Amino acid sequence: MWFILAALAGANVPLPVDTPIPCLVCSSPADPAQTFAGTVQLAQPGRIRIFNGKSHQTMGFVVPAGFHAVQSSDGKIKDGPVTSATPGLLVRVTYRSVDGQNQVTGVLLLTINQCRSLEAAEKLSNTRADCPD
Repeated sequence: MWFILAALAGANVPLPVDTPIPCLVCSSPADPAQTFAGTVQLAQPGRIRIFNGKSHQTMGFVVPAGFHAVQSSDGKIKDGPVTSATPGLLVRVTYRSVDGQNQVTGVLLLTINQCRSLEAAEKLSNTRADCPD
């Protein structure tokens, strides 16, 4: 390790070929947020399961402890717990993959017309969203 410090200090010390050089300004890009829309099948503290009737796909998500990011599109629910998304409601889940698990970052309660409007807007911006109808 002393030879890396010497190289950084301006000394001309040759490094062995297999020496890893730490990157002081590099950072790995964060995983982009992904979305999934569908009807709630299960909403419990710690997990939520959504079914998309259009693609016939069911996805389960891990809900972090203390999660309060459920919002309704009409503004009546803000920063609610995951249990605010009762089974049968149409939702759009925003999530990230963390250690191989889908972790919820936000839940938006929607009507079918709002979902269609959101889907049309996202097609214009080349992002993927499917309504479950």
